[in-house]
Amino acid sequence: MYFTKIELHNFGIYKGHHEMNLSNQVGSRNVTLIGGLNGRGKTTFLDAILLALYGKQALKYIQENARSYERLLAEHINKHATDDLTYVAVALCLDDGTTLRVCRNWKLKGKKIDESISVEKNGIIDKYLGESWSYYIEEILPFGIARFFFFDNEKITQLADDTSFEQIKTSIKSAIGVTTIEKAITHIDEVIRRKKDALQTFEKSEINQDYQDVEVQLKEINTKIEEARRSAEILKSNCESIAITIETKEKEFWASGGDLTLSRDAIKQEKEKIRARVQEIRDEIMLWVSDPATPLFMCRELVMQAYDTECDEQRKAALKLSDPIIGQIQEHILDRFNQSNFDARTLEIITDIVKQEIKKFTSSDEAAEHISMSPTTMFLFERLIGSVFRELDVKIKTIISFVDSQENELMSLDAHLGESDEKTMAMKLYEALKDYERKKALADDQYQKQQSLIESLERQKDILHSKRIQLIKAIAEKENTNDDNARIIKYSALSIEVLKKFKIRLQREKIDKLSVTATECFQTLVEKDSLVSKINIDTDSLDVTILDPDGNELLKNQLSAGEQQMFAISIVWALARTSGYKAPVVIDTPMARLDSSHRANFVTRYLPAASSQVLVLSTDEEIYGRYLDMIRENVIDYFTLHYREDEQCTSIINGYFEEV
Repeated sequence: MYFTKIELHNFGIYKGHHEMNLSNQVGSRNVTLIGGLNGRGKTTFLDAILLALYGKQALKYIQENARSYERLLAEHINKHATDDLTYVAVALCLDDGTTLRVCRNWKLKGKKIDESISVEKNGIIDKYLGESWSYYIEEILPFGIARFFFFDNEKITQLADDTSFEQIKTSIKSAIGVTTIEKAITHIDEVIRRKKDALQTFEKSEINQDYQDVEVQLKEINTKIEEARRSAEILKSNCESIAITIETKEKEFWASGGDLTLSRDAIKQEKEKIRARVQEIRDEIMLWVSDPATPLFMCRELVMQAYDTECDEQRKAALKLSDPIIGQIQEHILDRFNQSNFDARTLEIITDIVKQEIKKFTSSDEAAEHISMSPTTMFLFERLIGSVFRELDVKIKTIISFVDSQENELMSLDAHLGESDEKTMAMKLYEALKDYERKKALADDQYQKQQSLIESLERQKDILHSKRIQLIKAIAEKENTNDDNARIIKYSALSIEVLKKFKIRLQREKIDKLSVTATECFQTLVEKDSLVSKINIDTDSLDVTILDPDGNELLKNQLSAGEQQMFAISIVWALARTSGYKAPVVIDTPMARLDSSHRANFVTRYLPAASSQVLVLSTDEEIYGRYLDMIRENVIDYFTLHYREDEQCTSIINGYFEEV
């Protein structure tokens, strides 16, 4: 799609009626330059497009601090307007030639805002389309995808400064459709909750009580996971900061000679202390060896395998219960085909196909009879896996890490025995370096513990989810007085399982393409001598890794400020390209943090290729002078946001800066 006209009436700094007629790409000309000094209404112009298309959804994007939508509309009413009506309108043309004009208008009545929206389709007002516009626009360009097409320098800066890549992960989920699947799962889960409430018979039953307990446990564990992830991000940032400090201290140490010595007596005393601490730890290890849970921990893979096998057997048993229904469906389908006018050969082929496909959804008759574990046994399994093993794992790793670090320090002390010369500066640097290394080891250990905690919590969550679905199925099967609700709950639970598998497959399929596209976009935007050779995105965790030409990981803060900005732009560009949507690109003040070389690349390489219609809101210090000459052959229209001091408002005028 592309825009054909933008209209603003008493909106913000735009007093009265203003409009901008726009064109789609003609040959190599696809860029519309909109010039304006700071404070002249460039961001307001972008806000008008977002408000017209997305209404209340645009609130967070326009103003991230929490304030009401009504207040936002009230603040955008021009204070010097001669009439009481304010509106913004966007006219656009879809790929199939359909023309639309959406107009969002509002008035201030007392302290309340009276808002309405109208939509014209091919020049005729469509009342139904106006009432359902919030759903219709999501089919044209979902709001989660729109931020890859409509953005300003601030949003790019946020991505560039995001060392944890969390914003990028969220954007990736929106672009590849994972967010939609997660919303569907959430909505289906809400359906299950609502329908479950309708099953009054089992409200006081043991099964229902178990279900309520699982719900409470899921809420608690979700809270713990969120807190653990926030702590992990803080710990990761601390590890990276200490690593940079250690690198600096090492350079200072070797520059000062690097041949410091420690006094022999001090070294011997320190060695004795270390040996004593190591012996204490070894005594503690012997106590853990005698713990009854330790032998099971040593073969924990077999324990978990036994637990997984039991879960699989219970699922197979549940599947076997559905065999009679599937058999009836198969017989009904074959009866319908037998009653049709197919010839014998065709009917035989159809019958074989139906039987083959139905067989995929039935249990195997040859499966050996299985004796299920008791609930008590399953509970002990879950407690052993989810709690006891995790505690043992954390304590053993901590002890081993401590012993290793102490033994390494003993080796370091031995290396200095026999030398007696002390170099004061080197000693100070050495001590400082060792102190930072201890801090780094402690920080790394804390981070790994936090990651292990997160993994353990996730496993517990998965166990609870499986238990919850089993309970839901049990409730649905035993409820005879409310068959409709029972069926909805049962098949909703199955739908959630299918959607989760589909989410994993979709994510793995899309991420590889996104990694390649992001790398291509970045290499297009930066100079050839860049340290970055590849942008890799993990298909499961969505972790973003920047690799150098040797395949080693680069920290984001090792890139220059300009490269970080171009990295963020390349991510947005790649997300827009892989999203599958075709839409105009609107950029507000895009070059504020770019140096001259990156500005030239941005103007000549990104803008002409970003979309078939690109609207650039620029100051006179950005696309101007030689940068304007670079892009001129790609420009199709020029406009300037001209501020009139006498009326204290901005007007849209044809031409660009000095041409006005």
